[in-house]
Amino acid sequence: MIQFQYAPYAGIAYLNSAACSSGHEFILHMGSDVQNIVHKINLVKPDIIGFSTMSPFYKETLSIASQIKNTFDIPTILGGPHPTLFPEIINDACVDIICRGEGEFALIELLNALRDKNPYYDIKNLWVKHNGNVYKNELRPLTDPLDQIPLVDWSCYKSTSIANSPPIAFLIRGCPYSCTYCFNASMRELYKGKGKYLRQFSVGRSILEIKEALKVFNHSPVLFTSDSFGIDLEWTDALFTEYSKITDLQFVLLIRPELATEECVRLLARHGCRSVALGVESGSERVRKEIMHRNYPNKLLMDVADRLHRHGIEFRTYNMLGLPSETEEELWETIDINIRMKTDYPRATIFTPMPNTKIVEIAKELGYLNMDFSFESIPDSVFSGTILKKLDNDKTLNSLYFFQTLIIFPKIRGFIKFLMRFKPNIFYKLWFYLVYAHLHKKLEQRKLIPYIRYLISNINHI
Repeated sequence: MIQFQYAPYAGIAYLNSAACSSGHEFILHMGSDVQNIVHKINLVKPDIIGFSTMSPFYKETLSIASQIKNTFDIPTILGGPHPTLFPEIINDACVDIICRGEGEFALIELLNALRDKNPYYDIKNLWVKHNGNVYKNELRPLTDPLDQIPLVDWSCYKSTSIANSPPIAFLIRGCPYSCTYCFNASMRELYKGKGKYLRQFSVGRSILEIKEALKVFNHSPVLFTSDSFGIDLEWTDALFTEYSKITDLQFVLLIRPELATEECVRLLARHGCRSVALGVESGSERVRKEIMHRNYPNKLLMDVADRLHRHGIEFRTYNMLGLPSETEEELWETIDINIRMKTDYPRATIFTPMPNTKIVEIAKELGYLNMDFSFESIPDSVFSGTILKKLDNDKTLNSLYFFQTLIIFPKIRGFIKFLMRFKPNIFYKLWFYLVYAHLHKKLEQRKLIPYIRYLISNINHI
């Protein structure tokens, strides 16, 4: 398995567990240097080479897979969000197989077939090239109960620098919401009639999942990375009651503002929650409602912030800049709502449109994207600025560079506004890196030297 980013991915850990639990060997190579990859392939002589492919990195995936194909006659398989929603990637000459949707049991069947020298072109969830044809197999039903999936195995990260990351637990799969910029609505449509989309491990199994993460990663606050905490408070209460019996580490989780009720926040505080991450996305109620389909008022955000502060829980906010139809005044509303909320760890990105999402269709209708917009138009980095027409790229980029500074130090707003009159430059970018790194390190309680290595390793994938 080849992974470009230096970060722990739950999806890869589950593929590792699937392969190893069925008697196969799973070897993870981290990094995108082709010479190193070729050397590793020569050493281990794998039967198949896999890539977990996210849309922003699909071009890099195809480039490296193509170079591997020029050297080795080994089948390549792509899985993850991009081939799931854009299966036409199978048509690229360097791709032999794609996996759509959840891959654990499809991988087990594929590896068994390779071992036994049996055909594998009829395995559910896989699209396979065979004798000049592409076999497009149907999706298997979603695994339910989720406990049937092999227990997560993070050991593939054990001897890497990633072991210095906080422990991760991914206990809930699926999301019931339909934000226009997200792929969840498309995934639910893809799996229509294939079972319950939103599922969670039992409490007992969840504790085992957490224990596996604690074996490998740095002992810092545990990150619960699922999207839907707060929907089932009875399960959440039972989970963290058992959690306190196995570790005294604090924890961090994601939560929707609508789910951060008084009852929910009180429950999290009682169990020692250190911080939560909230999606503010935009400070403009109009942009949230009309463009993003997130229908909550700013008053709710202020109430949630007050609730979290009262219960001693810090919070991070996710925000987007340069959204379709966003005015300069509305961009400043995003900054202002974070100041009013007294956000502990503000974070922003420049909006990057992804094909096959509702927000792209909205942007086209409003004239912010060309009708022929495709993946070829997606920038390689957020620092490339906005690709939307009718927006001032310099202002959007400067708003990213100084976003966190404006919120943490609101008294120097006038000075920052003066700096933002000038064109974006390397000094502004360096300042952004310094502030971002300081807040991120503080949030995740990482040690300095390993964290510097982490930043350097991922510099090409930011």
